[in-house]
Amino acid sequence: MTGSVRFGVVGLGEIYQLAHHLAFQRADGLEAAIVCDLDQDVAARTGQSLGAEACTDYRRLLEDERVQAVDLVLPHNVHYKVAREFLEAGKHVLIEKPMTVDAAHARELVALAAGKGLKFTVNENTRFIPAYQAALDAINSGEVGDVTLVRTLISGNEFGRLGNPQLWKGRQDGSGGGTIIDAGAHSFYLLKWMFGEVASLRALSERLVDVSQVEDWSVVCGRMRSGALFSVESTFTSGGPWNERLEVHGTEGLIVVDQHQNPPATLFRGKRDHAGSPLPGTTYEPLTWKYNSIAAGIESFARSIANDEPTAVAPEDGAYAVRIIELAYESVATGLPVTL
Repeated sequence: MTGSVRFGVVGLGEIYQLAHHLAFQRADGLEAAIVCDLDQDVAARTGQSLGAEACTDYRRLLEDERVQAVDLVLPHNVHYKVAREFLEAGKHVLIEKPMTVDAAHARELVALAAGKGLKFTVNENTRFIPAYQAALDAINSGEVGDVTLVRTLISGNEFGRLGNPQLWKGRQDGSGGGTIIDAGAHSFYLLKWMFGEVASLRALSERLVDVSQVEDWSVVCGRMRSGALFSVESTFTSGGPWNERLEVHGTEGLIVVDQHQNPPATLFRGKRDHAGSPLPGTTYEPLTWKYNSIAAGIESFARSIANDEPTAVAPEDGAYAVRIIELAYESVATGLPVTL
């Protein structure tokens, strides 16, 4: 790849500062030309640190010829509107998960980008976590035999944001929901990427933070088209640090990925292998695994533009995750299973 892809960044909040900023600081084939945030001081400080122009109105980026692509780090409810504007302006678009809060809107954006010959996808960091990549390699090599059950758990502490009615996180009109749409987006993408499509599901949710409008615990379970069972659990009321856990049970073995464990990915071969073996290519990085994988997703997107190659995260898979989210909420509302 020659030269750098010039980005505009819209939304400079916490996840941008902790993760997205790393990609632009490393300047691996990309640079920030303009950064934008409603908070003028945040925009100015971030722009100064990157040598980029700063502004408070994202529409400033729409017609700027310096901006080839945009990195959108915004509340869920505005994803569709803002992404559509940039695609219509001829910009490549990378958007934080979930792609949208509406499955039809997600499919519309995917089709719009394809029709214009633009790169568009969700910045799904799951695809760039070494432990998941190593797990998929082991599964494809037959290490666990036929997969019988996939379990995921994403846990974190959102007491502060959910408890503040002024923030979008705990408002239905800001986030589109709670754990199912926010954390579940990761797990539903992982299921599609690693194991294929869901055949049926049912979902439950609960809310512990009373002032919040959205669920802070959920479980979505069912069967994959492959025949394997799955269970996706998420909670925002854990007092511990953010963590992701994946269990892949098979007829010949078990893979456990847990970012709190050292090593983070272990293969157990058969019922008498109590010690297990670390999966190759994975290291214990409890403080950085999440942020480095998000930054890697931005760098990968820049390479797909520069080399005119498909994005590592297929946009259709990002849209598919939104469809599963929508069906999970349908199951919560009706109390009934859903067959796809």
